[in-house]
Amino acid sequence: MPKKPSSPLRSLARGLVRASWHKQNLYNIFKKEAYRRSASLYQQKWESKRETRAYHGEHMTENNWLGIFQKNLVGAETLHDKDDKSSEREPLPVGLQLYAPVERRLDMAMFRAMFAGSPRQAREFISSGKVKVNGSKVKHGFYPLRPGDVFSVEPECVLTAVGREKPSDGLSKDIDAKQLEAFNKFKESCREDPRNMFEQKFMPTSVDGPYDPDRLYKKVRAMTVENLTNKIQGLSLDGVSADELTARGKEEVEQYRNEFQANGNVAADDKSISQLATQFFRLDNSGSNPSPEAVELLKKIVERRVDIQQAELQDLVRLFRGAATVYDARWYYAYLEEYCGSALPWQDGAYGLQDISKPYFTPWTPRTFLAPFAIVPWHLEISYKTCHAVYLRDPITRRGHSEVISPLPLYMHENAYLFYVRDRQ
Repeated sequence: MPKKPSSPLRSLARGLVRASWHKQNLYNIFKKEAYRRSASLYQQKWESKRETRAYHGEHMTENNWLGIFQKNLVGAETLHDKDDKSSEREPLPVGLQLYAPVERRLDMAMFRAMFAGSPRQAREFISSGKVKVNGSKVKHGFYPLRPGDVFSVEPECVLTAVGREKPSDGLSKDIDAKQLEAFNKFKESCREDPRNMFEQKFMPTSVDGPYDPDRLYKKVRAMTVENLTNKIQGLSLDGVSADELTARGKEEVEQYRNEFQANGNVAADDKSISQLATQFFRLDNSGSNPSPEAVELLKKIVERRVDIQQAELQDLVRLFRGAATVYDARWYYAYLEEYCGSALPWQDGAYGLQDISKPYFTPWTPRTFLAPFAIVPWHLEISYKTCHAVYLRDPITRRGHSEVISPLPLYMHENAYLFYVRDRQ
């Protein structure tokens, strides 16, 4: 299994780009900046090493990475490029070959082939026996691939990695309830004013609606500090106006009073306790002590109240023990099948739970923010119908192109190479 990270893998504050399909990587790439102008040469090398190692082989320890580090970087150049002596030739990005040995690992090749959402997830599939290399199961993510090797993953794992996350039954219920509520409102609006709804549905005027300066001016004036303060002051903590809260409080007090009156003995005990407690507070404030008869009476009333509550608690415990049975895991699936059987006009079953036996969202849909990461490498031949891939060769670099995929610029890889070459000499 991969080592436990010493720091959070996804952190907006650190801003490190990871080898993952998580949406936070897009934000970290967007806000990525160049070096600090005041940084020294060693600081630039260190930052480059930190940024590149966070993406290439983050799940590897530093000793494992140094074990496969190659000092000599090789680039491919054709005879036509050698004959061309013009100054307009594109440069040879040899610095990107620094992390080419990492691409030979089985877990990294699975991530590049889009069979897993990250190298760590790929190692989970490998350790659980879901991956084969040349027809044999391999349970080590560091297995080095050679040119011509064929590796395959079970289709169920690929669908889980590339598909959306399966929602819980509670979340699915909430989404279905909101959809039904919106659908019912839409039907009522169509019955009341079908012409207007037809125009809004099939003949929209614009994306933001017609421009009305008077309405916009009123909306801006309503967002002033004074108006917002008045609205906040008129609301309670629950978001209900003060008048409504007062009326609701009166109703609750009246309801509690009726319940206590229905329980004659309990209400009488509570009334006696409150009266005696009031007398004790008055005597305590005046400096005199209560009589022993009053103390004994209060003690008896409190003991009687405690006995009544204990008797009620014992009855509840007895009922619970009589109704408790051994839990069966099949009850949950039976409940889901009964719930998912409800027919909705726009979907079969519950939201995301059309087939409850699958570990992913059903009907299957690709996960969000997947398009920016959908890059198929040149050194792999992939078949998504059978979930097989062929490792053609080690990644190489040509003029203006490198087969090592990286979101970081070339100068970072060059500085990181200088950092490691210095340490290895």
